[in-house]
Amino acid sequence: MAIIFAIIFLVFYLNAIDITASVFGIRFYDFEDELVKVDDYDIDEGDAMLYMEKGSKVILKVIGFDEMKENDVIAFYYNDEGEDIIVTQIYKGKDVGFDGETVYYVHDLDNAEINAVNIAADHLLGVYVAHVPVLGTISAYLTANTALMYGSLVVLALILFGIPIAVFVIRLKKRRIGSPFPEGVNINKLSTENLYIYENMRKFFETAGVFTIDKGYDCDLIYINKRLFAVLHCTNGNMYVNINKNFQRYDGKIDRAGYICIPHASSIQTAQKRVNSIYRAYFNDFKYKVGRVRR
Repeated sequence: MAIIFAIIFLVFYLNAIDITASVFGIRFYDFEDELVKVDDYDIDEGDAMLYMEKGSKVILKVIGFDEMKENDVIAFYYNDEGEDIIVTQIYKGKDVGFDGETVYYVHDLDNAEINAVNIAADHLLGVYVAHVPVLGTISAYLTANTALMYGSLVVLALILFGIPIAVFVIRLKKRRIGSPFPEGVNINKLSTENLYIYENMRKFFETAGVFTIDKGYDCDLIYINKRLFAVLHCTNGNMYVNINKNFQRYDGKIDRAGYICIPHASSIQTAQKRVNSIYRAYFNDFKYKVGRVRR
């Protein structure tokens, strides 16, 4: 979005704010003259004409006076009572007078009549590269006055930079990223059924008499004294009890017996039986080795 904003600013706003500003040797301006379209057979050999629609956005390459070539389309400006007027002409040549003053010979884009002009040293904007119809008209509306120009810039920035923020917030809600703090299972994110499952499983561990429950990062941590026994959490729309035990199979692969999914309320009793059987098989004697759990 920052790149899009930069492009829009360069094309529509930059040279309205500063007529001489350029980026990577490129300038833009709005062409506001009404031209007559000249047929090719009416153009004398060695002459050049160019037709552009009124309201076009013109792209210029910044050059110096000594880089101008015959029949180049050039743009320069002069100041008339505080207003900058841009003139687009076809360059034909120059003369340097005895006093050192340079006179440039140019003609209109649709008329071969030669005019002699003086161009201030810093008033040459550049040589024509291309033009895009209509964009100049859009730019003229956006920059019609100072309040509208800066107001539209602010609105544009809010839209372009607000979109990624809104997308991030939406994605954040969809992913339901856990809290960066150990706050336990966020029951506000649980569906009605998952909340029922969670409350039953938590009560199951609380009433067993051998477990303590601490808050984890978007999960509940279930301990036998200081040893982690299981993690109770909600992932991808289902409640899980993950037993802290590496069940190694005979073929070297991990047995997922300790990953207990509880997709529906009807699965609660089955899950509790599995937890109980795993506890009796692998953890039952642990409480006697470490002592009674402190409540």
